[in-house]
Amino acid sequence: MRYLPAFMLSLLAVGCNHQNDFLTRYHEDGRAKPEVAITSMIDTSSFELPWSLSEEFTSTILKQVASSGKLYVVATEDDVFTENPFGQDLSWIKREYADHEFVAFLELVEHEIAPASKYKKDPASQQFSMNLNMAIRLRIVDIRGQTPAIVLQEMVRDSYFIPKTLMPTDYSTAAWGTPEFQKSPMGIAHKQIVQEIASRIKEYVLLAKSR
Repeated sequence: MRYLPAFMLSLLAVGCNHQNDFLTRYHEDGRAKPEVAITSMIDTSSFELPWSLSEEFTSTILKQVASSGKLYVVATEDDVFTENPFGQDLSWIKREYADHEFVAFLELVEHEIAPASKYKKDPASQQFSMNLNMAIRLRIVDIRGQTPAIVLQEMVRDSYFIPKTLMPTDYSTAAWGTPEFQKSPMGIAHKQIVQEIASRIKEYVLLAKSR
């Protein structure tokens, strides 16, 4: 009998997981939500930080899309692409992601801190002001039919102005996951572009599902 409490706890955990999965997959009226698999972001930006930008953006975009309650979001961890997710051949996507309705591919193409020269009115006072320039490639593929179809392909760009009073920030201490990061220029900039990406995924998947 000494094993009974642990066994009951395990059953309870399984039951809760099934309940949470049901609540995530379906609306309150029982209708299934559109399902989208969000793949791990490819990072070709070459920007160095103490953490993985790919992991940060993938995680935060997943949470942002899921928080809307409109879609059933599936994470595909540690994607290793043998094919180009942004190439012309889509046939392999149907094969690799056959269990899903839609797949969102992401690539961090640009992430750089550059002088904010076009914002300078007084070169002396604005000498150290910078821009955080970001560009994320987004492709959403509908794989419900026999032939995969591109729902959206877009390069989402954003530029966040960082005044010289906030330069530089030590991101070894104000790292992703800390309260300091959330209030930092990079944290605020990342939040903005994540909201933009998440909004596009939600909007275009819902639109495609309605047709």
